[in-house]
Amino acid sequence: MHFKRFFEFKPNKNNIFIIYRDGKVIYDLDEKTFMLQESFLSYEVNSIKIGIAVTDNSNIYAVDVTNSNFQLNEQGYQSLVEYDLRHMMSMLNEADLNLVGRANQLLHWLRSNTHCGYCGALKKHDNKEGALFCSCNNVMTYPTISPCVLCLIKKDNKILLARNAMFPEGLYSVLAGFIETSETAEQTLEREVEEEVGLKVKNIKYFGSQSWPFPSQLMIGYICEYKSGEINVDGVEIIDAKWFDLDNMPNTPPNSTLSGRLINSYIAGHSKP
Repeated sequence: MHFKRFFEFKPNKNNIFIIYRDGKVIYDLDEKTFMLQESFLSYEVNSIKIGIAVTDNSNIYAVDVTNSNFQLNEQGYQSLVEYDLRHMMSMLNEADLNLVGRANQLLHWLRSNTHCGYCGALKKHDNKEGALFCSCNNVMTYPTISPCVLCLIKKDNKILLARNAMFPEGLYSVLAGFIETSETAEQTLEREVEEEVGLKVKNIKYFGSQSWPFPSQLMIGYICEYKSGEINVDGVEIIDAKWFDLDNMPNTPPNSTLSGRLINSYIAGHSKP
């Protein structure tokens, strides 16, 4: 299988649908899969479709049935449920999570770009480019992502973790923020750390990245060292921040997230034997 973006729909009994409704994935409990056969969905159903990948004998489509009369119990399946995509992060391997996340990202792109921003007309599909366009200017609209940096700050044998105002009770994680226009990722990291907790950092080193389909972000992780300053949270986005000993950590994100891997990888490499 390889990723490909296309609008043309070719009926095939081997085609696979990844179906969303109201932002949730339709999942077959019996088969333990979100990849449903083409026969599952009637062609009469009013839906948004886009091809997202191809295999040797089938195409994989992302489908949004939010604005249709689609009913789970009328499709011939007996064990269909709707799952929030975040819930599925703990259920799926990395390859499947990338695929179901790609479906969500491209459906979000289609829903968010139905009309031309210049003249207001409905945009058309360009199958060759896999893009949207309007004949008023022929400017192509491609899927976009919003890059975001994650930052683990170390100081002696401690790391800084913070509580976002939207986190569940007791959860702490690394700092994060979106890259602004004209910024490098490293400049964003320095700015976000100073804005959110009042600290300056040094020796910024890249750790890794992760596609984050909520709805279309790219997480870029870094490890850096404390340079100067005292913790002073903004009280709006960040409500608490502390230095934690590596052997006395709070509740942190799971390893299925880049923030979780960033924290756990650092602890594994620096904990006392």
